[in-house]
Amino acid sequence: MAVASGCSSPPERSADFTKPTEPLADSHFHISNYAFQGTTLRNLVDNYMSTGITRSVVMPLPLQQRWDSFEGYQANSGGDAFGPNYYIGPKSDLYYYAFADAMYAKEYLELPREYQERLDLMITGFNPMDRYAVQHLKRAILTYPGAFVGIGEFTIHKEVVSKKIAGEPISHTAAGDIPSDVHSADETMSLTSESLSSLLQEAGEIGLVATLHNDVYDSDVTHTGEVKALHPERNYEAELKSLCSTAPKTVTIWAHTGLGRFVKPTKDHLAIVGRVLDSCNNWLVDISWDIVQETILHPGSAMPSTEEWTAFLDKYQDRILWGSDTVIFGRNKFEALPGAGMTVTPGKLMATQDYKSVSNILDPVFATLSPQAAAKIKYENYVRVFNGARLKVRAWEQLHRDANVWDIKTPKTPDLRPQ
Repeated sequence: MAVASGCSSPPERSADFTKPTEPLADSHFHISNYAFQGTTLRNLVDNYMSTGITRSVVMPLPLQQRWDSFEGYQANSGGDAFGPNYYIGPKSDLYYYAFADAMYAKEYLELPREYQERLDLMITGFNPMDRYAVQHLKRAILTYPGAFVGIGEFTIHKEVVSKKIAGEPISHTAAGDIPSDVHSADETMSLTSESLSSLLQEAGEIGLVATLHNDVYDSDVTHTGEVKALHPERNYEAELKSLCSTAPKTVTIWAHTGLGRFVKPTKDHLAIVGRVLDSCNNWLVDISWDIVQETILHPGSAMPSTEEWTAFLDKYQDRILWGSDTVIFGRNKFEALPGAGMTVTPGKLMATQDYKSVSNILDPVFATLSPQAAAKIKYENYVRVFNGARLKVRAWEQLHRDANVWDIKTPKTPDLRPQ
């Protein structure tokens, strides 16, 4: 996940809508961070997308990092107080922040059409473990018709993050057996929940694209980023296949092919991802996040080789999307000094040249693919997926334009059998 380096905000200027000779679409872009610091859609198009990005999703991160003053994870600089705006470091929990959906939908609908055509807004401010999440999707769409085309990126199993999400652990609330993918007493998320199946089924009915983050295997990492254990033997292949079988109509993007900062690819990683794609006809994967992309270019000894990745990209060229996984506003960096408390280097808005550098990382891999395969992954698959979603969601909006947002019906109990 590319995070801002500490450069100041670029100036506003007029948009340049000249189409690049080699178009590139960013299927995984976070316009705000874990404290909802970010930038405007106009600035995104005028500056960041002027670096060669033709289209981009707009994903506010769904979770707010709570600033707990009792914890003391804060510092002053120039008279201003700074708290945590990233999930690694503080002990305090993460909670869902729904207002971001309204913030960006309002701005999007006020933009000129030529700006809107280049952006695809995702709904993020919902808890996928909440059966009422479906109501949130429908209220957001009906309140801001013409704005949204997808949901996510939302998280089920993710190193550090999923165990910090506020809420009762499943082990405390489960009326029956603990789900097979819940491996710790403090886990609040599961791929087997009725709420998640209901969410994906409803997304498919509406036409929304879903971007899901789920690590390919289980990990035990502390809030400070200390790896206690990695468990590649406890992978989520079976649960992912089961989930997609309950919502076969839903176009779902599995983020980063299930990789992360600490969850690195095992030798059989591409075989696992391939089997999931083979079982889930409407699923795609994105190859986003600079940390993940570096493992493609410079794999370790127990990882798939670059040549194996190239063969995978070629085989599944219709099912893969490029993405940056940029978080546009950088984290506050804290340093404890003996006897002097804590100092902070405040995070700032990413510089355009830093965003551009992320888009170039995989150029050596794309150069080894056929022009046709490279074009699909870099741009054409994005256009097919998101243009299709625009048509379907706008049609659903028209069909339900007179619905009462204060009386959205409770979703039916989802059918968890393969469909």
